[in-house]
Amino acid sequence: MIAELVRHSIAEEQHMYPAARKHLPDGDEVADHEIEEHAEAERVMNDLIGLEPTDKRFDELVGKLIEDVRHHIEEEESDLLPKLQAACSPEDLRDLGEKVLRAKAIAPTRPHPAAPDRPPANRILAPGTAFIDKIRDALANRDT
Repeated sequence: MIAELVRHSIAEEQHMYPAARKHLPDGDEVADHEIEEHAEAERVMNDLIGLEPTDKRFDELVGKLIEDVRHHIEEEESDLLPKLQAACSPEDLRDLGEKVLRAKAIAPTRPHPAAPDRPPANRILAPGTAFIDKIRDALANRDT
């Protein structure tokens, strides 16, 4: 679950939020808000890593993560995505979708709350971070 959420967040930060900044009048505000929500979710995921399900904090953190992710999805589906659909051509949207899918395929699999969350730094550092994450995942027998 964490690996997929991290990949999704990174792909959005690399491509969808820059598209919002470029195409929407309130794009900077929307993107900054979404990135802050990602940062909070990454902090929770980082706290979850290494906890056993029997740990007293586990259920609380999982509940917070679920609540945060649901809120984030609801906001994107009701605000950001409709605005992008209205502002972008079908070709631009298709290109954006392809970029997001490609980015997810090579993104890191673990939260890195201190990592850059804006281009170009996030695009430059993510492949190296992903490589290290995949080695750690393999050594830990973590299926990602």
